[in-house]
Amino acid sequence: MSDTDKTQKIEKKKTSSKVNVPAQAAAAEPRGAAEASAKAVHAPSKKSPAAAAAAAQNPPAAAKAAAPKASGTLRIRQIKSGICAPVDQKQTLSGLGLRRIRQEVVRPDTPTVRGQVQKVRHLVEIVEGGTER
Repeated sequence: MSDTDKTQKIEKKKTSSKVNVPAQAAAAEPRGAAEASAKAVHAPSKKSPAAAAAAAQNPPAAAKAAAPKASGTLRIRQIKSGICAPVDQKQTLSGLGLRRIRQEVVRPDTPTVRGQVQKVRHLVEIVEGGTER
């Protein structure tokens, strides 16, 4: 093998060793152009003052649904142990504030709390009369 053949093989190895960097992506845009296009994509939209005022007066529907009702509370009692339950169910019991069997807690009647109770429905029960003692 001649010296030129060896140098050509070495150059091929050097260029092919860049596995994760495609040649087209490296030479496609200079750095300044890439940053400018990223800023243009993430530019905030401007609302008219009337639209901003209307949005401030009407909160989103999700916020309304999550807000607890005036007298809507749930009295939740743990009826079974969470020892043999999966970890996520133990964490749900802890999130509800339940630590031991026959312990009762009062929580607001929201979809979030209802979902937690639904997840551990075999370990808890809803007690009638959800008012505090």
